Amino acid sequence: MANTDITLINDGGIYVPSAASVPVVSGDTVSFSTKDENPAWLFFSPDAASILSPKRANPVPVPASGKMSFTFSSSQPGAYSVICMSNARSAPRSFPGGSSNVLRLEVDASAEPTPFSPTMTTGH
Repeated sequence: MANTDITLINDGGIYVPSAASVPVVSGDTVSFSTKDENPAWLFFSPDAASILSPKRANPVPVPASGKMSFTFSSSQPGAYSVICMSNARSAPRSFPGGSSNVLRLEVDASAEPTPFSPTMTTGH
């Protein structure tokens, strides 16, 4: 069985996953950790929560110094996604739809964008 390690990278207060998706294969595992040693929070779509073990209620904390690991219990297509957040504020209003055989890793779409700085030049 395969394991996929996902690192959540803090980019100005928004946690960006190190991969865009993970194949959903029964018996495989996916592990989440942070790069900056701060906690992060995962909100799983209902379909994703239904095929992950151990079962956890949203939000799922990713500890500051450690990993949170899950095992897939199905290979069937579904609307699988997880939204990565920097805190445990209220759950996302919606999750991306569409059935597939991958767990889509999403950033917190409600986060405030980084303000534009006129002093920044190309390459920043």
